[in-house]
Amino acid sequence: MPYLVTLVTLLSVLCVLNLMLTVGVIRRLRKHSDALASRSADGRQAVITEGSVAPPYATVATDGSAVSRDLITEPVLVGFFSPGCDACHEAMPDFIAQAARFPRDQVLAVIVDQQGGLAGPQREQLEPVAHVVVEDMDGPITSALRVQAFPVFALVGRGGRILASGLRLSQVVTLARA
Repeated sequence: MPYLVTLVTLLSVLCVLNLMLTVGVIRRLRKHSDALASRSADGRQAVITEGSVAPPYATVATDGSAVSRDLITEPVLVGFFSPGCDACHEAMPDFIAQAARFPRDQVLAVIVDQQGGLAGPQREQLEPVAHVVVEDMDGPITSALRVQAFPVFALVGRGGRILASGLRLSQVVTLARA
């Protein structure tokens, strides 16, 4: 009988130790995933970092309106999408829902169409809630915000200051609401 009590006690101590180690690993993984939230799959920064100032850019949206860093007076929610990107298709409904909460003049959607002519369906979905710009990977906005992955999101303030940026729309929108 004393052997059984000792064995059960030892097993209980091992279970508690295992639980403590598991909680420690989960905490470390959360910190690690938050640090990677703004990095692309190959480890490069996915978009210009928060606090940076984007260089000047100017272009024209699909509706003919001017889009420029210098025209920003209120924070603008910016989303970058690519027609051949599965993650972009998954993120699109959430972006459209969040964009609908902003005035249309405060939302910009950039479709990076590297193959040409594939942006039509995304453009049609985004135009009711955002100014849409279709450009190449080296286009003025994509280059200014140093986009390296898709989808990627940013909140750009007056003068081109990046207020929030990353691969997760929820992080950017949370700051916009604050």
